[in-house]
Amino acid sequence: MPFLDLKQELASKVSSAINHPEWPAEAVLKSLEVPPNPELGHLAFPCFRLAKVLRKAPPEIAKTVMGALEGTDVACTVAGPYVNFKFSGAVLFDKTVKACVAGSQNYGHDSEFGGNKKVVIEFCSPNIAKPLMFQHIRSILIGNVLSNIYTALGFDVTRMNFVGDWGTQFAKLLVAIEKWGGDLQSGSKKLNLSIGDLVDLYVKFHKEGEKDASLDEAASKQLQALESGDKDALALWQQIRDLSLAAVNKTLARMNAKFDVTEGESQYIANAETFLQDVKQKAGAKLSEGAWIVELEGIATPALIQKKDGTTLYLSRDVAGAVDRKQRYQFDKSIYVVGDQQRLHFQQLFGILRKMGFAWAPQCEHVGFGTVLFGAERMSTREGRFISLDSVLDEAKKLAFEECSTKNPELKNKDEVAEKVGLAALVFGELSAHRQRDIEFDWKHVLAFDGETGPYVQYAAVRTKSLLEKAVAAGDAVAHSEALTLAKTYSFAAEEIALMLQLASMRSTLRQAATENEPYHLTRYLIDTAKAFSRFYYHCPVLQADTPEQKKLRLTLVQVTSQVLQNGLTLLGVQTPNEM
Repeated sequence: MPFLDLKQELASKVSSAINHPEWPAEAVLKSLEVPPNPELGHLAFPCFRLAKVLRKAPPEIAKTVMGALEGTDVACTVAGPYVNFKFSGAVLFDKTVKACVAGSQNYGHDSEFGGNKKVVIEFCSPNIAKPLMFQHIRSILIGNVLSNIYTALGFDVTRMNFVGDWGTQFAKLLVAIEKWGGDLQSGSKKLNLSIGDLVDLYVKFHKEGEKDASLDEAASKQLQALESGDKDALALWQQIRDLSLAAVNKTLARMNAKFDVTEGESQYIANAETFLQDVKQKAGAKLSEGAWIVELEGIATPALIQKKDGTTLYLSRDVAGAVDRKQRYQFDKSIYVVGDQQRLHFQQLFGILRKMGFAWAPQCEHVGFGTVLFGAERMSTREGRFISLDSVLDEAKKLAFEECSTKNPELKNKDEVAEKVGLAALVFGELSAHRQRDIEFDWKHVLAFDGETGPYVQYAAVRTKSLLEKAVAAGDAVAHSEALTLAKTYSFAAEEIALMLQLASMRSTLRQAATENEPYHLTRYLIDTAKAFSRFYYHCPVLQADTPEQKKLRLTLVQVTSQVLQNGLTLLGVQTPNEM
């Protein structure tokens, strides 16, 4: 957090030294780099681009900038065309500790960045009538973390789970239930199936459908019955929906994923015909082989908005949903966290909104991510290739329990700790790479506990808590004001400065994550912070420090580290156990 302030102050000083209208502080700030070797400096400013406007050689400009900053609290050196800058340990300590103490659980947050702008983030959004599958994990995690980060940065966030609770898959399931679903209580049509039974029936429909074309015809008639308001069909559909959502919400609770709104495509069916007429008129829809399509500039595939049997599609319901959301929330940005395989769908969705004349269409954004591969293929419920998310969570907990039992047999609340540690392994396993990269499902990768993992960060956080508790027990409570005074004359070790630089950079990290819609930056930051703390812990004894003054100062660093790790893990939806 303070590092951004230091960068901005430095940019202002460098801009004054350059003294040219084309190089205001904002331009200098964007040009500041991090040197490849920390020994060179904490920041560097390349002078190549100034050569033309100042009509001087870059090395000469670098010396001029260095000369202008002599006598300030920033140490400058010149390396050819670069000016390298180093902040003193005292300045880093002062700004970081003060900001963290003042911010506490909100350290790293930045309400001014978002300015209370309204953001709707749709994530998870599964097709229901089945439990959440492992392939849903990336949307859930990415959307949940982005929602947390946007909120921390001062945006007014609405978290939405827009479930697929309508369409062909439900019609197929209704047919399957009637044919193979066992005894529906006569008259009442009461469903007597589990969520697992629904999946089995859905898979069976597709296997049998390969041999019997009449099943698809029956499903088409069921969908027409649903959309025309048939009472028996709707009653059975409602039971499937309720059963499905109960299972979905139970799994989401295990993942600490929260939603403000859960709604579905079905809510747009009642007014579908009126809305479709509006789309046809404003977007210039055309009849093609009995179906309605919209041709879009720059998109080769026309957008199908109504099938020839008159029923709606996912796309047409999404258009209705987007318009409704704008009316309800007056959003400044609407984000859809959905896999990259749906890229064409969103190109068509946004294209239709633009063609309908909505000026707010550019405020809609698709945040895509890579595919979870199952062997050489994508996971597919209809083909029976899937792993339920609950089974993965259970396996993560089981492996974490075994790990905890081996390393700490006397650990209390082992079951509770295993749940937290297992989830951390999953979160970091999924978000430790850029979101658009495809992931091959691999238990060793997904549930890794060693190396740069979630449990590694949790362990660092637990160690900071343990150090602080031992210090209090020994009568060495943290004293911030005293430590701040001592820091003015303290000679900081390299490991202490490296740790402070990490701690000072949390706000910058969150801004970058939000700007790029990339949670990876936060997981990487926490891993790097845990590593910096580990090096500090190894090289800089805390409870066995050489002097009482050194102990006070290092205990303050431990406390700030503890707060930063806790804050970051909370944004990831990960809880930190008291012991591991």
